[in-house]
Amino acid sequence: MSRSPPAKFIVILFAGLLVFLLYLYLTVGINEILSIFGRLDLRRYSLYYATALAAVFLSMLFYSMSWNRLMEAVGIRIGLRKAYLYCWLGNFVDSIIPFETISGEATKIYFVQRETNEQPGRIVASVVAHRIISTSIALSSLVVSLTLLIIMYKISLGIIYPILILILCSAALIMLLLFASLRRNVAEKIIDPVLNFVSSISRGRINLLETRNLVYTNLQYFYNDFRYLGGDRWALVYAIFYGLIAWLLHLSVFLLTFCAINFSEIISKIYETVIVYSINAALQVSPASLAPGIIEIVMTNLYIMLGFDMAISGTATLLIRIATFWLPVIFGGAIAQWMGVKNLLAQISKNTSTC
Repeated sequence: MSRSPPAKFIVILFAGLLVFLLYLYLTVGINEILSIFGRLDLRRYSLYYATALAAVFLSMLFYSMSWNRLMEAVGIRIGLRKAYLYCWLGNFVDSIIPFETISGEATKIYFVQRETNEQPGRIVASVVAHRIISTSIALSSLVVSLTLLIIMYKISLGIIYPILILILCSAALIMLLLFASLRRNVAEKIIDPVLNFVSSISRGRINLLETRNLVYTNLQYFYNDFRYLGGDRWALVYAIFYGLIAWLLHLSVFLLTFCAINFSEIISKIYETVIVYSINAALQVSPASLAPGIIEIVMTNLYIMLGFDMAISGTATLLIRIATFWLPVIFGGAIAQWMGVKNLLAQISKNTSTC
């Protein structure tokens, strides 16, 4: 019996974990990692790591509050509890299906539309605005990180160029979203040829006139609500504020994890932590992020490059990824099972694979 597409992606995730564990075994060594755990104060470790795990849930809460505030501004009211659940669910879909952040956003739009029966264009306006805000925060932290690297470290161009590419890609994404969201005539020039093409290959199964009217109606809602959000200063202020709190809470997971493994020097390495976290966050919000396993290897080598001990770097990275990646996957998967979205995941993965 063949596995379902989501199951196949979960197998890939575990394969990525095994790749990273093999990397640790070959480069760091099991004895070095075990020695770190062997000298831990269990009470201290439990306290700090439990706090780090709690910070993951709080970060998602403020992330949800940011998006929920934008939805409320355009009259979409689903409540913070459901916004929180849908953000976890979107994060889960992002993690197990390629093209991260695209599948997750589509999932959130689907569930809000199903919950409220609102026009999809209105929901998309809030999602796009939220994406612009979260990407802008990640971009700002990445620019600060590159500046710190140039000022504090004599790094090679081989390190600068990839970070610069991340910055340019993030900036290009923001500009593209803003351009597409503010220039309606551009979207209209694209829609008609696409609809005509879809109608031609559907062989009459799609009512072109009805579909065009539906698309243009939602386009009207999208542009009206997006412009409204642009003029609602307080909605944007609150959304940005909540987004910044979510960013800080997520950053705290990195710091608390180092404290958990008794690496007290992390307090004097705030800049280095911000650099690694910002690069990691930028990779995570990119439309096609690095595969699991590769991200962990990149993080470990970044810490080593910034002067961290190899064993400390590998152990901390493993625990950080358990908190920031595997915990959300498990918790989001539980929500997915509870909400019965197995068929939706299969459909999303099918559509994504044809892109």
